[in-house]
Amino acid sequence: MSDSVSPWIIEVTVENFESEVVARSTDVPIVIDFWASWCGPCKQLAPMLEKLAEEYDGRFILAKVDIENPINQQLAGAFGVQSIPFVCAISQGQPVSHFAGVKPEPELRKWLDEFLPSPAEEAFKAGEALEATDLEAAAVRYREAIQLNPDDARYITAMARVALGLGQEQESRELIEKLEERGFLEPEAERLKEQLEALKNVEESGGLQEARTAIEANPDDLSLHITLANALAAEKKFEEACDLCLDIVAKDKFGPAGNEAKESMVRILDMMGRGSEKASDYRRRLATAFY
Repeated sequence: MSDSVSPWIIEVTVENFESEVVARSTDVPIVIDFWASWCGPCKQLAPMLEKLAEEYDGRFILAKVDIENPINQQLAGAFGVQSIPFVCAISQGQPVSHFAGVKPEPELRKWLDEFLPSPAEEAFKAGEALEATDLEAAAVRYREAIQLNPDDARYITAMARVALGLGQEQESRELIEKLEERGFLEPEAERLKEQLEALKNVEESGGLQEARTAIEANPDDLSLHITLANALAAEKKFEEACDLCLDIVAKDKFGPAGNEAKESMVRILDMMGRGSEKASDYRRRLATAFY
């Protein structure tokens, strides 16, 4: 009902409903406002909804459906609209809440906050989206999420993961220790702890050069090759480390060295980060190696 141009307010018909509401709701909640120009209460509600859409700045999209348009009658019927204004919220392609009539602005805010993700959750989701391409930007969003909600284990684990990826091992270790204070660790946090312990062992054993020297003295000792793979991973030479692990598996598929190489490679693949195509390829190769 507003003539103002806003990226957060859209006109929807049955023709673009699938793309603008159902598909788009997988990324951001959609609030559908069924209205008509002859409806007095609609004229009361619309300005408040539009104001909140602007104020919430993209936390939800306001989709306006004019039921006077004959093409939209089937939409109104599909949502069981019997009177207007009628407002329905869609998230992940499914209705999550609705109401009929006019609510005062404070009640509208309360209604929105029942299903909209919190600022902390939005920061966390933004971090997840960034992690595959920009670890530093992801870290900024994860720290923001932790600041807003310092006790959420998902946020802390994500930040520990990114800190490790950035080579900030001390910060990663401190975050995992914070989680351990509860007396347990979630599986991903446990894997991060194992990665940190492996890196610590590499450092204490003398690093990459010492690992290569040890192999030169005893080239048939497969355990030394595993130590070298871990040292390579510590230096972020992930592909070389994975190739070495696969070579060990091929030589001792069902023996102790092969199993240890498999465990090391799984840790190395985790270190390669989410969204890594190389990691996905190496996971397939590792699985194939045991056929």
